[in-house]
Amino acid sequence: MNSLKKIILYFPSLIFGFFNGITINLYKRKILRPKKYNTKIISIGNLIMGGAGKTPTVEYLANYFIKKNIYFAIISRGYRRETKGMVVASENDNFKSIGDEPAQYFKKFSEYSKIIVSEDREEALSFCDKNKIKYVILDDAFQNLKFDKDLNVLVSSFYKPFFYDDLFPMGMLRESKNNAKRADLLIYSNCPDKISSEKVNRFKTKSKYYLREGTPILFSTVKYQKPVKIFGKSLKKDVIVISSIAYPELFHKYISSKYNIIEIIKFKDHHKYSDYDIKKISTKLNDDVSLITTEKDAVKLCEYGELLSSYNVYYVPISIDFLFDDFLLKRLEKL
Repeated sequence: MNSLKKIILYFPSLIFGFFNGITINLYKRKILRPKKYNTKIISIGNLIMGGAGKTPTVEYLANYFIKKNIYFAIISRGYRRETKGMVVASENDNFKSIGDEPAQYFKKFSEYSKIIVSEDREEALSFCDKNKIKYVILDDAFQNLKFDKDLNVLVSSFYKPFFYDDLFPMGMLRESKNNAKRADLLIYSNCPDKISSEKVNRFKTKSKYYLREGTPILFSTVKYQKPVKIFGKSLKKDVIVISSIAYPELFHKYISSKYNIIEIIKFKDHHKYSDYDIKKISTKLNDDVSLITTEKDAVKLCEYGELLSSYNVYYVPISIDFLFDDFLLKRLEKL
């Protein structure tokens, strides 16, 4: 950002930080107090506006509970859904009624969990208490101070670390980076497979300035899985790539290493596809050119069978691994 722009945005950032910090300070001074629930709350959140790698982290936790044969819930706001209030997801729901990420969670985990969307997290948590659900994964709840969290996980992108960012509108931070001290654990997401020890130490040194002493700092990397069919018979070598995720560059890089990309079509994060979008995309497809997309986009594209079912349409699932020490599992075992 150039100097003039920084000067112009500096005072709006101060104003944003002041009003944003009022509620935080009320909790710090214990004038406001968080509510305690019986269900164990694991919060996954970030400081930046936009994507930071929360969804794969939520799914990592979900898979942990499934392996342990523990029934759990995932609570999300359900960003850009067409409904209001609390919705406990069912087979009748899709991305329009619960949002794209909750729709993805429901498709993968509904046999083992409740998927709940609600603007009011306390209403959803009360539902979990009433139904004796022992563990809840709260998606994007770092800024919500209304309830106690048993594990407060902060996620920051390796390529956009929070310690280099500034408060909105000068930067993309929702709140002061000093509030990273609330985190019980920090995860840098989307890391390359190999990181030099010098870079790891630099990240840890810069992070520790904003964290409580002894807060674990982890590094996770994305693992791309075998493409999965949405429609069609086979995935061709020539592909059109579409995505509506926050930072699709790593996804595009992976696809380009495996396929011949004819065209990349990018939409904004959480984009709601229209018939016009799909019709326009379908004109670029044929028997020799396939469409490949992300898992989050797949839950939306699968609703357009009447326009896409005659083409080869696939998505690439992802998972995460931890590069050094998986301290997250150790913390989960202690809950």
